[in-house]
Amino acid sequence: MTRNEKDFVNLATAVDAAASSVPASRRDLLLGGASALAAMPLLSLWNDPAVAATVGYDPSMSMTLSPEQLAKYRNPALLRHLFAAKPLVNRERANEIMDKYGLDALVATIPKNVYYLSSHDNAFYHTGIEHMLFALLPRREDAPPALITWGALLYHLDYRPTWMPSVQIFTAPLPLERTAANVLPSELGRMGDTSSDAWKGDPPAFKYNRNLIRKGAKLSDRDLFQLALAAEFADRPAASVLHALKRAMDAAGVAQGRIGFDDARVIPWMNDIGLPGMKGVEASDIFKEVRMVKSAQEVGLLREASRRCEASLDAAIASLHTGQLIADVELEYRRKMGAQGGNTRWLIINQDGLDSGRIVRDKVIKIDSVGDYLGYVGDIGRSVVVGNPTDETAGRNEANAKALNAAYRAIRPGMPFSEIPKITGDVMKQEGYNGFAAAHNVGLDHTDQPNSHANPARREALKFAEGSVFTIDVPYLEIGYGSSHVEDMMVCTKDGAVPLSSGDVKLRIRPA
Repeated sequence: MTRNEKDFVNLATAVDAAASSVPASRRDLLLGGASALAAMPLLSLWNDPAVAATVGYDPSMSMTLSPEQLAKYRNPALLRHLFAAKPLVNRERANEIMDKYGLDALVATIPKNVYYLSSHDNAFYHTGIEHMLFALLPRREDAPPALITWGALLYHLDYRPTWMPSVQIFTAPLPLERTAANVLPSELGRMGDTSSDAWKGDPPAFKYNRNLIRKGAKLSDRDLFQLALAAEFADRPAASVLHALKRAMDAAGVAQGRIGFDDARVIPWMNDIGLPGMKGVEASDIFKEVRMVKSAQEVGLLREASRRCEASLDAAIASLHTGQLIADVELEYRRKMGAQGGNTRWLIINQDGLDSGRIVRDKVIKIDSVGDYLGYVGDIGRSVVVGNPTDETAGRNEANAKALNAAYRAIRPGMPFSEIPKITGDVMKQEGYNGFAAAHNVGLDHTDQPNSHANPARREALKFAEGSVFTIDVPYLEIGYGSSHVEDMMVCTKDGAVPLSSGDVKLRIRPA
């Protein structure tokens, strides 16, 4: 007898036992006939009461609560923590930039911008499915900001809350055959049609359905929370994310206004679903312009990102030895960053400007780390030698430190970024070296500022601003000499630059 034949015999025996009122567990079925069980149509298995009894489940054990039954579990107090997040967005800066461009609201659709406006992060951002969450920030501060989320993701607010007072959810439009009995004849023509006028107005949507309950079960606090969530949102879904956004815009009084979208594709879609008077503005750079000046909450997160990034970089440097695989250095950095609750975006480590494969002694090493903590970037760079540095390598690193200190002392709000290479270049020349330095803002992105190479005409001259977080890169590459780097995280205050990382840019020397 083959293994498959044995599996079928075992399964048949279990089913016979159930029919004879001899109990058989799901574990028995799995152990006795796993292959056969996997090969059977599951629906036929579960629908057979005899077989269902063998696996410890009877469909009559479960029930779907009626609207009246579900309403008894409504408890807004259990949901307060969903709105307890601290805002990341710098509201004063956002208002200033909206005024600059004459906008009545900003609509975020790109994950990092949704997170920025709403403080709500969501694991499903990383699935690659677009437009699951939107965020609306009206210019009028008495108008309600809103987070728009797919109903299937609503429970994520339990542990990743928002500060926005309005949460609009969407499910899907009800098809004709599900609504015909409950829809006025004049509405029937648009059900199930998504091509023209069908989605204008506010078409019926599937209810938010999280009300399947086990009969007689003792409900835990978490069970009661889920039921309270279902009771609060059961009758509130929109038919699509666009309709949910439309509801939020109506509530904020901006449905006919001038709205900045970070994804310009959404603009004609909103016009098509019943907002022909809305004026959409492509605002991807506008969002980055807002993000250039950080809120106090963001500065705190960037300080933590910087600290974790530098500790991870120090661990990677401490592991360096002659002959070590460069790939292993990056693994050490990732291990340390992960152990601190962060992520890594990249580690650039090379000698002679290229990945040489293994660490070579006495040759200067460029190491540039970019880590991530709660979505915010730490960006730290150092120069290292395993063995003995040359006088030139040591001298260049000292000159880098002097040039950076001169730049930090000069920085004030309003100073153009273009002054940095001038200041650092002068100091480097005085020290007898050539070199280059450049500043960039840091935040949710490594380069947190308008920076499209495809649209350079829209760029304005970048300036330091109170609350901007930045680094000054000092990379150096010379073929025949090697490559080095130093960089630290700083925040611009009204009195000048203040470090978020150690600023310890001395040459690191490791024993060979």
